[in-house]
Amino acid sequence: MAAEESDALDKAESLARGAALKWASGIFARPDQLAHLGQYRRRETQRNNSIQSRLKSALQSYLEGVELGLAQLRAAQTDVHHVQKALRESQDIWRAGQGSLEHLESFRQLVMEHIQLSVVIQSLPQIYAVPTLIGQSRELIENQQLLEAHVHLRDLESLRDDVLYRLQRVGPLVSTCDDVQESAEALDLVRHFFAGVQDLSEELSHLIFSLARSALNVASSDPSVLVSAVRIIEREEFLDIEESRGPPQQLWRPPGRPKRWREQFFQALEKGVCERLMVSPMNWEELNPSELAKHLKDVQRRMVEELQTVSSVLVPCVPPHYELSRTVSIMCHQIISRHLREILSHDLPHPALYHILHWITIVYPSEELMGHPELSLEMDLSDIGPLIPQEMLEDQQNRYTRGMRTCLSQWIHKALEVEYTDWLRDQEPDKDQDGFYLSGLQQIVMQMLLENVQLASVLGESLENRVRNAALYEMDNCLVWLREALVKYGIEHMKDHSYPTYYIPYLLAIINACSALSSSIAQLQPEETPAPGFRKAVPCLQVSLDKTQKKACHLLLDELQTDIQPLFQVIASRPWLSSSDTVRIICEKMENFGHYLRQIRPPVNEYLLAHTERMIAIEYVKTLLHSKLVCKNCAERLQLSQRMSMDAEELNAAFLRLGLEEPPLCVPLILALQELFALKDPSLLSLEVSGLMTAFPDISDDHVLALLELRGDVNRDTRHSVLGMMQRQALSLPEDYRPIFISIPVPVPPPPFCLHPSSCA
Repeated sequence: MAAEESDALDKAESLARGAALKWASGIFARPDQLAHLGQYRRRETQRNNSIQSRLKSALQSYLEGVELGLAQLRAAQTDVHHVQKALRESQDIWRAGQGSLEHLESFRQLVMEHIQLSVVIQSLPQIYAVPTLIGQSRELIENQQLLEAHVHLRDLESLRDDVLYRLQRVGPLVSTCDDVQESAEALDLVRHFFAGVQDLSEELSHLIFSLARSALNVASSDPSVLVSAVRIIEREEFLDIEESRGPPQQLWRPPGRPKRWREQFFQALEKGVCERLMVSPMNWEELNPSELAKHLKDVQRRMVEELQTVSSVLVPCVPPHYELSRTVSIMCHQIISRHLREILSHDLPHPALYHILHWITIVYPSEELMGHPELSLEMDLSDIGPLIPQEMLEDQQNRYTRGMRTCLSQWIHKALEVEYTDWLRDQEPDKDQDGFYLSGLQQIVMQMLLENVQLASVLGESLENRVRNAALYEMDNCLVWLREALVKYGIEHMKDHSYPTYYIPYLLAIINACSALSSSIAQLQPEETPAPGFRKAVPCLQVSLDKTQKKACHLLLDELQTDIQPLFQVIASRPWLSSSDTVRIICEKMENFGHYLRQIRPPVNEYLLAHTERMIAIEYVKTLLHSKLVCKNCAERLQLSQRMSMDAEELNAAFLRLGLEEPPLCVPLILALQELFALKDPSLLSLEVSGLMTAFPDISDDHVLALLELRGDVNRDTRHSVLGMMQRQALSLPEDYRPIFISIPVPVPPPPFCLHPSSCA
């Protein structure tokens, strides 16, 4: 060990010398530094002397501390020897006297008996009076002399507790099992003797709590009795606090403590409040919304009367720290909350749910109830929370919305069935004040939906958004069902065109009803973004309404098309070329159809007129393309061109009479096509077709070939030239262009073995 320490010291010294040498070589590397050698020597000498002085001082302090510790250890060792000697002497004395202690057992028994007898003798006069005091106390309780009865009760309890305490104090002197058993028997005997005292206490408490249960009646008739009961409760509460003081390990505790009469007083008071609020039980099997509304009104009235009576009659009878007005308000709040949860646990119709939600959100916090000027000063609703949790409130709002939507759906179905039955009857539909046919179904449905939304808005934005969302879906479903009914209505009319009798007037009534409904949609579906939180996007009613209206419009147009379509079969035939009244008859039928259009409000009548003009154009061109007529010579082509020009003029005049300004499609299209037949030189057809493509860029090769086939003088080379030009001039459709030729079917080319079309003309 010494060798290791010596090696360590040598190593340290070597390192120190090396470090010093390195430092000195760095300092005196330059010759000019040698002049300061004396200064460095003096400074290092002073530093070494200072370090040695500090080391000597630290070593001296350490040695003095060691010396003091050794002295304290010597003193402690001496004390330990003295204690060991005293313990040995005590042990010898105990062993020497252990046998003599057994002779003192009889004295211990005598002492215990003496203590018990002294307790009995000291308390004997009072013990003799116990039965009498119990009887007197019962009489006082029956006569509602509460303070006197409580004084007697306290005397009896003090006597019992004193006797039990003295007997209990004997416990530490008991050592054998027989002594323990005798002590326990004595305690049981005393408890049995004083059993009437505990019964008396319970009788008094029952009376006090019965007074608390009917506290309002007692305070109104005889407030002194209630004041006495409260004073007794305060005394017992003070005794409970006094007896609870002290260490928990204390053996003695008076029997029946703590009584907690104040807590039981408030419990009894709450039972009385509950009985007064909930007077009549509810018959859940026969519950209807009107009865529920009446029940909630009665609860509201009784609750206001209860709180006002408590403030005016009951509060002066109790100490201020009871805060009775606030306490009873909280009791009422909790009672009503439990009652409402019980009601909501049953299967209620949505009108009944609305009454409950209205009562919770509007009536309860209003000045009619908890916000009453006489009550709001006592408490703040924010301190006690809502009647039902927010999650439960949202569940009930969803439940109300589901019930309302189910009822609306059933009602709309029945209304549509009735409406469809009206369509089939032999009676003209109703008219409005302006003489237009009008169906009231959509307006009735919209009015009902808006009333439900308005009703829900009274209860807050959350329920309003839910009901509005449900109403949007039901209105959309109503329009879908209406479109299905229109399809069914059209099928019935296709089976027999004379049935229903007023087929077109009812279509006009539906179209006008949709126009009238457009103004009401904004009330049900505002333009702003719907409130967040809905799981899926609500439908756009305007789009659905437009679909329904267009469906009725198309059925109306189909009726016109069915009427005039046979007339178009005559067009593009040789009798038509010479002289024909076909177009005139078509125009007459269109003008007759115009009488129906005047029964439709704008802008739908304009929409129908435009579609009528488009339908005429499509039917006219389709008849030309599918015609078996082939011009044999230039005269027939000129005749065809002139006939088409006259038809265009006649159609133009008819549309102007109907109110269509500048027909944008039919007349220009017929005039553009007739130029193909008025052209005498076939070699110029490419130029003419090019102009036709510019005016109608959706025309296809097949359409042009069918028109060229109708000329009868176009050879193979000309056709190839025209088709090549069309491929080179292929144009994209302008954004504002509405295709027309896409709606015109092209005739199917004849089979290879078929004869030339001219032979079939």
